[in-house]
Amino acid sequence: MFLAVMGVMAVLLAVAGVFGGFRAQAGGPVAVKAGSTVDQGLFHVQVMDARAGRMKLSSFDPLRNLLLVRMRVTNTGDKTFGISSFLDGVAAESKPGTYLQPDFIASEGDIDGQVTSSIHPRLPVTVQLVWPLGNATAPRTATLALRQWDYGQSFTTDSFYWSVTKQSPIKAKVTVPVRMGATS
Repeated sequence: MFLAVMGVMAVLLAVAGVFGGFRAQAGGPVAVKAGSTVDQGLFHVQVMDARAGRMKLSSFDPLRNLLLVRMRVTNTGDKTFGISSFLDGVAAESKPGTYLQPDFIASEGDIDGQVTSSIHPRLPVTVQLVWPLGNATAPRTATLALRQWDYGQSFTTDSFYWSVTKQSPIKAKVTVPVRMGATS
């Protein structure tokens, strides 16, 4: 009996090995080119462009050294989410493993030239994310980490909802060239 079990185990191990069961599987975020669409779960995101320089975001703002990244965002769910919720699923990677959140106050959405703070279902919004650079030199490229949104049930109730945290897995990394010397 023991020999029969060992024989079956040997056959199973050989079959699993033939089909790649013991090789390292591809994991981690995928590298995506700017302009490609990334499915984050709740949002489809297309990073469009980036620019950096000393600029004012509005007529009342002081002149600041900023990095701005524009992206087209489409909410695939059935409820409206704020721009601030979307920001939780995006970070700039300043160096491998170091992620910086966009400026909550300065980042905004735009629909046909009008500022919005909401991302409605199936209505594409141009979202401009802002990172203050202080006295730092602007990078030649910006790498954005797009985190995976998950749909699940609340721990304490029977309601279901979309969520993302800083510990959520990174779905994709998008590297975009930065246009230098931007002024607005």
